[in-house]
Amino acid sequence: MKQTQNKAGFTLMELFAVIAAIGLLAAILLPAIAVAKSHSRSVPCKNNLSQMGLALKMYVTDNQDQYPRYLGPGLPANGDAIGKGGRATGLVYWSSKLIPYYPLNWTNSSRQCPGYDGKVSGPFYRHAIDRYGSYAYNTRGVSTDGPLGSPGYPLNEFLGLGPVSYWKDQKGNFVPPVAENEVRVPSEMLAMGDSFRKVGMEGGQDVWVCVNYLGGELVAAPYALPHGENYNQLYCDGHVSSMSPTLLFNPSNTAAIWNYDHQPHPELWTP
Repeated sequence: MKQTQNKAGFTLMELFAVIAAIGLLAAILLPAIAVAKSHSRSVPCKNNLSQMGLALKMYVTDNQDQYPRYLGPGLPANGDAIGKGGRATGLVYWSSKLIPYYPLNWTNSSRQCPGYDGKVSGPFYRHAIDRYGSYAYNTRGVSTDGPLGSPGYPLNEFLGLGPVSYWKDQKGNFVPPVAENEVRVPSEMLAMGDSFRKVGMEGGQDVWVCVNYLGGELVAAPYALPHGENYNQLYCDGHVSSMSPTLLFNPSNTAAIWNYDHQPHPELWTP
């Protein structure tokens, strides 16, 4: 007698159910994997900042206990980016001053955050004094009065670490370098960190200011996130921490830690 044999197999509906389940799992797991990968880039970024913090400390010790200007006079440091043309002829960038202690040029990829995918540019990009890159120096604290970097523009106050050599205060005097003993709370004073960058911007500026204005307008979220949800920061005592950019660049939350006198100065938050 001939026997019939039933063959097991998937029906079309069962196949669709399996595909849907795989798609659902992928939708759940892939973002988590992406976040984990993004966070993993934060570790070498913090290491970069730690190394720059050591270099900054050695520079201060060797230079009359003064922090480097954002752009100021001095000899070239291993041929790194030097200001050329206009009022800034012969001026050296803050990163160049650190090269004897941290021997990487600004445009060296090893100096940049591994999660940064924006433009890295040398001096005077588009006729501006600031450059593009993954890190920025706390030049002005919360002071946003006047066009950033405008030669001879009288600022109401200067509260960051690195003035440009031709910046002037409200009395018309050239702003001197910041002395180490002027920093009231080094463990709570920002020195440098991940550069401000909005989604869609081609790069982050190496000028760090608490309240970020571009073209005279306040730049809001969404922020470009090189590693997870937080930006890394180096403090004047050398430790590295991280913080959400929505807090970091909001003076209502963080104004005091941008200023060497450790005061919020709300009168300087708007241009």
